[in-house]
Amino acid sequence: MTVNVVLPLPLDQAYTYRVPEALVGAAQAGARVLVPFRNRRLTGIIVGEGPAAETLDFDVKAVLDVLDDVPVCTEGLLDLTKWIADYYVCPWGEALKAVLPAGTTVETEHRLTRTDAAPDAWADHEVGRTVLEDLAAHGETTLAAVRKRVGPAVPLALIRRMAADDVVAVETTLSDERVAPKTETHLRFAPAFQHKDAPDDLIEQLRGNKQRAVVRALAGFRAEGTPEPRRTDVMERADASYSTVRSLVEKGMLELVEKEVMRSPLDDLPAPDPPPDHDLLPAQQDALDAVTDAVDAHRYGTFLLHGITGSGKTEVYIRALQAVRARGRTGIILVPEIALTPQTVQRFRAHFGDEIAVLHSQMNMGERYDAWRRLRTGEAAIAIGPRSAVLAPLEDLGLIVVDEEHEASYKQFDPAPRYHARDVAVMRAHRADAVCILGSATPSLESTMNARWGKYERLELPERVPDASGKTAALPDVRVLDLALQRKKHQLDGALADPLREAIRTRVDRGEQTILLQNRRGYAPVLECEDCGWAPECQSCSVSLTLHRHDGGEQLRCHYCGYAARVPRQCPECGGRDIHQIGTGTQRVEAELEEVVPDATILRMDRDTTREKHGHHDLLRRFENGADILLGTQMIAKGLDFSRVTLVGVVDADVGLLFPDFRAEERTFQLLTQVAGRAGRTRELAGEVILQTRNPDHMALRYAQEHDYEGFAEEALAERRELGYPPFGHVATVEFRGPDEDRVERLAENWTEQLRQHAGPAGVMGPEPAFIQRVKKQHRYRTLLKVRGGSPGPLQTALRRTRDAHGAPPNGYHVAVDVDTQDVL
Repeated sequence: MTVNVVLPLPLDQAYTYRVPEALVGAAQAGARVLVPFRNRRLTGIIVGEGPAAETLDFDVKAVLDVLDDVPVCTEGLLDLTKWIADYYVCPWGEALKAVLPAGTTVETEHRLTRTDAAPDAWADHEVGRTVLEDLAAHGETTLAAVRKRVGPAVPLALIRRMAADDVVAVETTLSDERVAPKTETHLRFAPAFQHKDAPDDLIEQLRGNKQRAVVRALAGFRAEGTPEPRRTDVMERADASYSTVRSLVEKGMLELVEKEVMRSPLDDLPAPDPPPDHDLLPAQQDALDAVTDAVDAHRYGTFLLHGITGSGKTEVYIRALQAVRARGRTGIILVPEIALTPQTVQRFRAHFGDEIAVLHSQMNMGERYDAWRRLRTGEAAIAIGPRSAVLAPLEDLGLIVVDEEHEASYKQFDPAPRYHARDVAVMRAHRADAVCILGSATPSLESTMNARWGKYERLELPERVPDASGKTAALPDVRVLDLALQRKKHQLDGALADPLREAIRTRVDRGEQTILLQNRRGYAPVLECEDCGWAPECQSCSVSLTLHRHDGGEQLRCHYCGYAARVPRQCPECGGRDIHQIGTGTQRVEAELEEVVPDATILRMDRDTTREKHGHHDLLRRFENGADILLGTQMIAKGLDFSRVTLVGVVDADVGLLFPDFRAEERTFQLLTQVAGRAGRTRELAGEVILQTRNPDHMALRYAQEHDYEGFAEEALAERRELGYPPFGHVATVEFRGPDEDRVERLAENWTEQLRQHAGPAGVMGPEPAFIQRVKKQHRYRTLLKVRGGSPGPLQTALRRTRDAHGAPPNGYHVAVDVDTQDVL
């Protein structure tokens, strides 16, 4: 028997291996296998049965081991990842790697040690010399660690040459899986002592007080209904040491039992409040009926649920999921931001309890692994999380919800596969005869046109849900402040204009809450010398460093690579001391708020304040419990529902308009409309929104001020149609990056020339330096492909043919293909 195996490498083919007789029963499609590959041993996935060995004209290597009793990849996910690989023009192995939980691969690991031999022959070899210096500084280490510190351009062939010269010793071993089930040790009475009177008999036999105390403690747990408590709990109750317990085990009186423990971030969260019991509005009921009709018929359908902010979309999701679970099927709930996960999880936990498993990047590796296993085994039936949750290992899928479906964060960029979770959700639902709900108050223009073209069914929620008194809150009034005019009137001193300052003071005095959006973190985005114009730049990226304040000190940081530097006291170029802070970040707004409302409780929510586990949840809980002001980046702009928020302020509504991207206007309108919807969620407390801008007549602000999605969509779609941009065409980018700019440029030119030869009806533009030309010491060039019409086929064909013709880039250089790109910068 042979099997076809796909490896988690950028290689666009499957490899055939022979299955030894002893492993035939375990070698199922979707299972991980350890296989020899060239001079390495790697973990791959069986994707199907291979051809008969006798029909092959080459020697077939044997599978070394099958690593799973139950295949890690379901048949449906094998099928879906193959579609992802084909659509997004990436190797199948990279798509399969995205499905596997982190830390579960086994592969060859090269451990390096510098020898005592003189390295004279390598003194003039730049990379070799750097490797030897690194080994001298770090001792025994892995090749992967060396590449991380020195740079990716350290080929294994170079290490072998250095080993042949005896300046480096290389040991090749198999790495362990970095994650495994967690176990805890429990205690119980040995079989001979499990009858009711056994504890009293044991106490009579034992002389040591501590041993008697352990027996009494264990008997107490048994009487309380816990016959096998944790060893640590018994020791704590008995005030005894491990040696006391061990001696009782050695005497055959007690037994140790290892039990698996599921790690979950939900363990640290408080129990959710009981769900409210209320009737649906007619529009909600109509939407739910349309969804449940498809669920009942086991029929695929994608529904665009367009509901204004506060219209009760989440309640429709919950009721639809209840219908799916009542039929024994499973569901996935996608949210665009980790910040939304706590509130979403608590609402769904109130209805579905332990059926939920959470998947997101701020969980540690063990928690993600256990959540993945609960979903794979069926112990959990509902996955909630950001984009990667769309690949949750659920079977008999009945529903996928993509909340805030318009969000750009649903698009994966690095690493490959560069998929869009919304589009993968639609395809996964289609292949599983499931229902997909795309929910938004500001749908993407692509989804709006798909509904008009009949690909999706549009469902409307045109009014807000009434509050507990039965009254419906109106959408908030939106006021636009022209910052140029405010400055002329001497009403702008700092980031906050006087009308916004006064509105904030009024809310604090009335005991109401305010949300402030400033979509830049840090204190000041740019420092600049007033004399010569010098500004500090990152050593590894072509971006300015941002000023941050922390613990009373100041620091310059790069938001791309994390580089940090001291704040200069004088200009290093001209020696001048007049260094100005230009622009405003969340820290600067926070400092200004402390002056405007010194008695207010101010919470700042950005990437700097939410790094810790449960950082998002803790800040939102503090705001719910009565803090006055929540200031943050775009993570506060959507999905949050707090009844006492009556004011939303946008400090700089123009930030997103500055980017040379055809989606800039759409994203700005969506962000402003979403954040405006956080205000005035109850009738008793009317809402107000204040947008500060230097472009008061811009279309995105005009339509946001009127909450007019349809007007914005008509004008924006007319522009897109004329230019052939999505949804009236498809766009792809190819990014070229590497350490040497000239080589990157040549790679980009060669690739782009071949793209033009294969492009057909597609237009090819570039290559050009990327908007941010250097990130993490990697120079970046980009080429853009665009084709009119409903199919990206010409783009995909051109990209595949060029990739096959050009082959792999040189060591240390990368070519990243992004189909249906969301970012053309």
